[in-house]
Amino acid sequence: MKQLLLEIDDITEAKINAAAKTAGLSTQQWLQQIIDEKTVTTWPNSIKALAGTWQDMPFAEELRAAEGQDILREDF
Repeated sequence: MKQLLLEIDDITEAKINAAAKTAGLSTQQWLQQIIDEKTVTTWPNSIKALAGTWQDMPFAEELRAAEGQDILREDF
């Protein structure tokens, strides 16, 4: 496994430690989770599941079909 040296200030370290503790993870696990979330290259399953769950938007011609005939504009 690779190691990464990251220099951060005391405030950032405190924020990371607090967030990891709140999540019930070690600092290393929490940072790994954040990196995984931010570098994912596929859609989550919750988004994939939405495909096909709503009807496609009708084309403009379909929307305008009941509107009748347009009138001609006056010349200037």
